[in-house]
Amino acid sequence: MAPNRNVKMTIVPAGIRATVLCLAFVGCSATQSGGGFADDGVGSGDDSGSDAASSSGGSGGSGGGSSSGSGSQTASGGGSSNGGGGSGSSSSGGVTSGSSSGDGGGSSASASDGGTPMPSHGCGQGTSCTPASDLAPPASADGFQIVLPANSVTIQPGQEAYYCYYRTIPGSATIDVGAFQSWMSTGSSHHFITFEGGNMPDGTLEQCSIGNGKWIYATSVAGQIIELKMPDGVGLQMAAGTQLILNMHFINPTSTATSPTLKLNVLYGQNIQYQAGTMVSFNASIDVPPAGPTGPGMQTVSGTCQAPVGSKFFAITTHTHKHATNASVNFIAGGQTQNIVSTTDW
Repeated sequence: MAPNRNVKMTIVPAGIRATVLCLAFVGCSATQSGGGFADDGVGSGDDSGSDAASSSGGSGGSGGGSSSGSGSQTASGGGSSNGGGGSGSSSSGGVTSGSSSGDGGGSSASASDGGTPMPSHGCGQGTSCTPASDLAPPASADGFQIVLPANSVTIQPGQEAYYCYYRTIPGSATIDVGAFQSWMSTGSSHHFITFEGGNMPDGTLEQCSIGNGKWIYATSVAGQIIELKMPDGVGLQMAAGTQLILNMHFINPTSTATSPTLKLNVLYGQNIQYQAGTMVSFNASIDVPPAGPTGPGMQTVSGTCQAPVGSKFFAITTHTHKHATNASVNFIAGGQTQNIVSTTDW
């Protein structure tokens, strides 16, 4: 039976509606049947919802797996405006990566399946964050950059909007992605998600709710270069002609109109031995009940990802909004449940 990864969030204040997401990166050997690889953990929090993510790869191909979500309520309890966290794990003798968000608050457990635990760190849903006012494009031999054209989007004071920007990857050959780097302007950029699998004229920009296709990258930190670097020898394969969708969420809390922009660098991997993929568990059933005589309303929601046998997780991240009080990720295999991360830091 394939191992499961369970993500649970607890949210407190009354009248809150939101979603929960789990995203993970996993790799499997395309040319070997054993071994593993190590990389830094990834994790992040945000101020508006709750997600976790992870990737996995199938033998000789790029990942997959199923995901589902469910919700449950509890009648008692209270809590502070916290939540979030993330971690990674190995399902078959691979390496376990841990992560946390903000100033910490995450914790990772040792692997019981033969994996090796790694130190928890990461930020902005990436393996590193660097404060910056811009993101330079890579050399053409190293990758390519996608840029939202300047002044193509204007967000009015108090406005919230979603846009999708469609770009086809350059060249006529299959590529292996070894890292993503991104940068968002400050002021109104809330998050952006990169999906694979668009089918629109190249350069199309339209308002949308959320992108379609396979979720491959996301960030929710503006004003910094966020990098998600895969382990050496691991690549996320994209066929020639693949179209990427940059799904952008903008909120302008100021009294002045803004024209946000963002940039995404897609960097090529080298000497690829393992194919990576992504898995996502998404729960849209957050609907916290009103406060009662015993205290604030409370709800616990969860989602589950089922990983392909042999997957080796190297990065997992969550996204939670500030009304969450706790986020935990559990690895379930052979009837045993192992907590990988538990955090109150959103």
